[in-house]
Amino acid sequence: MSQILLLVEQKENRRLLLEWLAVYYEVLLPHSTENSEEFLPFNQSFDLAIIDGISLKRHWQWVAAQKQAEHPVCLPFLLITSRSDVGMATQFIWQSIDDLIIAPIEKIELQARVEILLRSRQLSLTLKLSHDQLDRTLQTAQELNEMKTSLLYMIAHDVRNPLNFIIGTTQLLTKYKLTLTEEKTQELLDKTQAAAKGIDQLLDDVLLLGRVESGQAGFCLLPLDLAKFCNELVGEFQSSLKLKPQTDRVALIFVNHNSQSAMASLEVSLLRRILGNLLSNAIKYSPPNTEVIFELKLTETDAIFSVQDAGIGIPVADQGRLFDSFYRAKNVGRIPGTGLGLSIVKKCVDLHGGEITLISEEGVGSTFTVTLPLAKPAKKQISPATP
Repeated sequence: MSQILLLVEQKENRRLLLEWLAVYYEVLLPHSTENSEEFLPFNQSFDLAIIDGISLKRHWQWVAAQKQAEHPVCLPFLLITSRSDVGMATQFIWQSIDDLIIAPIEKIELQARVEILLRSRQLSLTLKLSHDQLDRTLQTAQELNEMKTSLLYMIAHDVRNPLNFIIGTTQLLTKYKLTLTEEKTQELLDKTQAAAKGIDQLLDDVLLLGRVESGQAGFCLLPLDLAKFCNELVGEFQSSLKLKPQTDRVALIFVNHNSQSAMASLEVSLLRRILGNLLSNAIKYSPPNTEVIFELKLTETDAIFSVQDAGIGIPVADQGRLFDSFYRAKNVGRIPGTGLGLSIVKKCVDLHGGEITLISEEGVGSTFTVTLPLAKPAKKQISPATP
């Protein structure tokens, strides 16, 4: 219901207006219009004010301030005046008044003018809302464009190094293939394959993030021996670590707190993304000759994975946004990365209906713990697995 403020000092006019308007609108009456100290401040919101000449002359500065505060939304003021007083009120009309009505007042004319002014206010509110929505849309579009540019830059940066390595290695193999030992040739081939897998993994991450955010990520629960799965995953990482110089290596240790076999039903591809990204980050941000401890524990209801490193740690100020897409902690320095890994981990954990927690101290290390329920997730989280 629209709210109408009556600033009318003439008692009979005020009585009639209150009687007519109260049928269709909520009418507001100030305690006093004669005493400025009692009238101001009048802080209650309203959609239209009906004011007479005496009140306008006394409170015109307040009227102007109210209209300015609502700008660009229209806050209409309707002046009630006698024909002889129109000229006297002219100095205020053009600054503060949107319409006037000549006394004696006709009820039908009053209702028409009130409706027109209220409609003007509603249209201005709608226009303001549309303008604000457009601003938000443009802001979102600008942010998406900046994010797209940032993503392309980071992808190009992260692809260039392994790609240059692949090009350089193939040129080396072509030029010196007859003089290289079999052992050296195999080493170069292994490193080339690792670099190619890194590029492939980066592109897969980008595509997966797009599928997850659009609700098209496949989800198919399958029985899985978690101990065997984790051992195989650790074996893959250990093979990659062997390609690094002995002095730069990080030791990856897997601890299974269960029996030799640990069966559970989980989404295999998403689980690989979760654990693969956590292990990759732990290794990447750890100094040489330190350990990354990867642990598995199975309860009756949950599969619990933890990855602990002795790396650079994560500043407290960054921990709240760590799972946002493209966000990276301020202390990563020149360590390459897109800021996608942990975002993908979080989204994959959410798809499982699970939880991920972090304990980290800058300069000491980090521990990520992922808890995935073994029960089947809600149906709304499940879609046909993509091939």
